[in-house]
Amino acid sequence: MSDSSFRSMRMARLVRPPGIREWADSNGHKIGGTGMIPSHVREAYLAANPEVIEVVRVFAQDSRVGPDVYDWPDDGPLGPVYAITFVRGLDEREVLHRLGAEEQDIRLISDEEVAEHQGAENPEEIITVARLGDWVVAECKGRRGSRSEHVKALSIGGGEAVAVQRDRGAHDRFIYTLDGQVMTSFTPSRPFDRQGNDPDRLNGCLRMVGIDPTRDDIVDNAVPAALALASRISGVVIIDNGGIDLPPHFADRFSGAKILNRDSSRLGAAVSGQ
Repeated sequence: MSDSSFRSMRMARLVRPPGIREWADSNGHKIGGTGMIPSHVREAYLAANPEVIEVVRVFAQDSRVGPDVYDWPDDGPLGPVYAITFVRGLDEREVLHRLGAEEQDIRLISDEEVAEHQGAENPEEIITVARLGDWVVAECKGRRGSRSEHVKALSIGGGEAVAVQRDRGAHDRFIYTLDGQVMTSFTPSRPFDRQGNDPDRLNGCLRMVGIDPTRDDIVDNAVPAALALASRISGVVIIDNGGIDLPPHFADRFSGAKILNRDSSRLGAAVSGQ
């Protein structure tokens, strides 16, 4: 999909507004109380109210995994702060080792233990891993799994790693590495500000999850979009479905993808949060 043919399926909303419809009515723009707001009215409103921030909500450009799949609540199984890292080229134990786990601390960890840890004051971070085909998915109750030095280490030796951090917006992060080098990284809400050795490497995948890499859009559903991007790269989709069989429309949608469904204990370890 080229830049010229890309059309984002976006829905805009306004943060901290005086209401746009009220403003339009008082400034001679008759747009009614419902329906789409014309672009010229929106542009005039933003120009007159520079304190207002416009954000976009993005959607997949095809029937495959999109941001909607990862629209998890704050009280979901990983809580409001977590890192998910997809790793190709290592086994489960080596992933844990490179994330700082000692061999003697590696054991089976249940979702119940992860949930209990979530509500406790604890300086340690729990990391669990699961293999799906060529990829290992590491879920971290904290930040360790997305630190640049760790993500680079996970790809040393010809491997590949992609990490997504959710951490209260300003500290969210997406990092993609190959063979120990950061290819591209960015704050998910601001994907236009990409850094790394090859910052435009994933532009095609960005487009398919609904992000136009040529625009300075601030993304509203930023972390779900970043996780959908990671799924596009790895072919692994994480479903929080309680072990229940996927409904037919989901099964058809993810045909060919590897599904990680939380329904059993997984290998993991508790590591220092420092």
